[in-house]
Amino acid sequence: MLSVTISFGQTLKVSDLRKAFNYYKPTEHKQLLSKGFKILNDTSSGNQKKINFIKSDTKEIVELIFTEDVEGGEYLSITYYLPSELTYNRFIATLTTYKFKYSKRNKRYQLPTSSYSGENVYPKGLTLNNEKKYYSLEYVSYIDKALSGPRPGLRNDIETPPINDSINRPK
Repeated sequence: MLSVTISFGQTLKVSDLRKAFNYYKPTEHKQLLSKGFKILNDTSSGNQKKINFIKSDTKEIVELIFTEDVEGGEYLSITYYLPSELTYNRFIATLTTYKFKYSKRNKRYQLPTSSYSGENVYPKGLTLNNEKKYYSLEYVSYIDKALSGPRPGLRNDIETPPINDSINRPK
């Protein structure tokens, strides 16, 4: 029996994108590095982390942007550039196995986890990056923690008003 392995140039799956950024260790990128990606550049500043990765042998590019607001909400956007339409279509075809549903109105695959959080995949199709043609998609994960308050270590600049007990106290 003859076995043939063909590489389609697609390295990452949705499960890899979910693990691509760890906000507890924002300078550590184990998941993407373990898949053969190298950091191309890191332009992180303040509460926004922006890192670009490249995998030279398959010509894949990953642009990762993580933003955290002062209330503790987290927004992760990963644009994944694939070298061919075949690899792009294969990635899109796997989304249903991860329980994503396509929304014709919003033109995206969505997987809400609650009223305030979820995941979306936006198929972008043929795009240009550095004057080269790629097929791209954008993975977005968001967790709105505005109702639960900020994560420890974050500072909120809104001061609470002083409590005046004399107003409601009977005389």
